[in-house]
Amino acid sequence: MWLDRISPQPNTLWRGSWPGHFVEPARYLYDHELVLLSKGKAVLEVEDRRWEMTPGTFAIIPPDTKHVTMAKAGSVFRSCIHFDWISTGHAVRRPLCSYYPKRPVRRWLVSKPPFVPFRFLTGQYAVDGAVPALVETIFLRWQTQEAFHRALSRSALLELLIQLLYPSSRRGARPDRVTQLAYAAKETLDQEGRRSDLSVVALLESLGYSYPHVCRLFRKTFGLSPVAYLNAQRLERAKSLLRQPRITIAEVAYQSGFRDPGYFTRLFHKQTGQTPGRFRRELR
Repeated sequence: MWLDRISPQPNTLWRGSWPGHFVEPARYLYDHELVLLSKGKAVLEVEDRRWEMTPGTFAIIPPDTKHVTMAKAGSVFRSCIHFDWISTGHAVRRPLCSYYPKRPVRRWLVSKPPFVPFRFLTGQYAVDGAVPALVETIFLRWQTQEAFHRALSRSALLELLIQLLYPSSRRGARPDRVTQLAYAAKETLDQEGRRSDLSVVALLESLGYSYPHVCRLFRKTFGLSPVAYLNAQRLERAKSLLRQPRITIAEVAYQSGFRDPGYFTRLFHKQTGQTPGRFRRELR
């Protein structure tokens, strides 16, 4: 999804009230501007489009685009965040805008990346939801003028853009059942892996599916079988136990989850190229 590829950088933040019938002069931006209206009514004209803004509406205005904002009767309150879709890693000093008829300096313009699927966008948000709180967080962090808090404001801006732009059709989508079952199997093995009396087949069939089915999905997700995963987990525990000189090799095998010390030794040698005893001696 394209929202996974953005790393927004706030550049300039400002907010405040306009009196009724106020008209902002026509202008061109150097970066993108996110405008959120929380009080009153206004009209936004972007090139040949005209859109009425009410509380709980937002617009993203692209750079180098002539636009005019007009307040209707009554006071208007809006929050404006100028940003780049992709962070450059450092602050970019550029003018906020150029007022019509003066055009912006081309070398300072920052266009959207090709994967952003729109140029100009309007939408709505819940005035009693997460968006107003995120806007407040961004402004509070930004106004400290501290590098640390301004860096944190980047993550809040990313969350804000996701809240505003994430497709409603994909919200609450059911998780991938293949991955869900594979991770349920992994968690079950992690919880029970130390038991030497463990039946992997019975344990995984307790999830409500046949062992071959769970095994196939587990291998597809993690690249190895449940038994191979469990043995790898047990061998790592065995290596830790071998650091304790008073525990015998057989006890290491049992405490790691192996019922047969001989099988443990063969498996250990296959993985490390050493017997458990030699591994312990080299640790010393």
